[in-house]
Amino acid sequence: ANVPEIPPVLLDFSQTGAGLKIQLDLLVTPDSQPALLQREVLRAVLLEISYRSFPSLPAGTPYITPPDWLIDGILTLDNESPEIFDGLDTAAATPPALKEFLTQRPTLLDSPSRALYRACASALLRILLEHDNGRAQLARYLADLPRASTDILADLQSHFPWLGSDSGAMEKTWRENVPRVASERRFALLTFAGTSEQLDECLLTKVAKDRDKKNSLTLDETVRTSRPNIDTVAAKKLGERLMLLTTRAHPLLRPIVVDYQLAAESVARKERHGLAKRLANSIALREKIAARMTEVDDFMNWYEATQAKTASGAFREYLHASAKNDAIPRRRDALSVYLDALETQLQ
Repeated sequence: ANVPEIPPVLLDFSQTGAGLKIQLDLLVTPDSQPALLQREVLRAVLLEISYRSFPSLPAGTPYITPPDWLIDGILTLDNESPEIFDGLDTAAATPPALKEFLTQRPTLLDSPSRALYRACASALLRILLEHDNGRAQLARYLADLPRASTDILADLQSHFPWLGSDSGAMEKTWRENVPRVASERRFALLTFAGTSEQLDECLLTKVAKDRDKKNSLTLDETVRTSRPNIDTVAAKKLGERLMLLTTRAHPLLRPIVVDYQLAAESVARKERHGLAKRLANSIALREKIAARMTEVDDFMNWYEATQAKTASGAFREYLHASAKNDAIPRRRDALSVYLDALETQLQ
């Protein structure tokens, strides 16, 4: 049925003589999104928990729904998708202000910002739960939601006083703990693209200077330069970073990362014989693997779009937006046809 005015999922709640009434309406269509249903079911469960001790509120009393960060935090707490890990890495590099994050409305965010929001929500919930008595404090926070004020930061501080005595201290605790959570969750293997990105970042490290000590050199440049002035400490630290990267590197790129690690350690010992040829072979191999991975990605995207019986969900938002755009009827009067043709030419 064509019912564009009906939302796919609608959570409704009201006070009755028997207590709180929670109603969840679901519109089943070909493009129904399970994640949206899961989110609203969780919201309903948390709402029931919050008002369980308030069975007889006066009719017309407004209800306070659970905060979005808590819902997203629960849904992504043990999520090991690349999206969450990439979001955690971004948040660790530049943590958003805690107050700004808590007051964001995820439904108004674009896809990249939404992914970052989910990662921050996961990090905040993990920080709260890992603290001594954190689970009990979170349960009390949820039970006190009906009495919550409009100051989200103050409510959080009153239930988790160890976060800080004021907003400045809370922001400091947040900034210090987000990188820690991100590093602790880096036990999963990186994607091919993630490994390439981190390897490229490592290879930008300067480990030497040229003979005249005027220009700094990367590892690749050092092994090709005659008589460089090697910074032993920098080369050793680069080897350590690459060794850590090998523990999470994509299996196809791990041998290449190991080659660079061994090369950095050899440079730190000022042993450069044969390194130029060895790294040249590694670069050529990496380019071949990258080209093959691009072909594989293209094939998988084509297969999902044309042959697969089920979808991975990676293109759900794009396909949904495209379908909505196609569903809008086009006017066929002369002026509309002319404007459509003009728009096509200007694109």
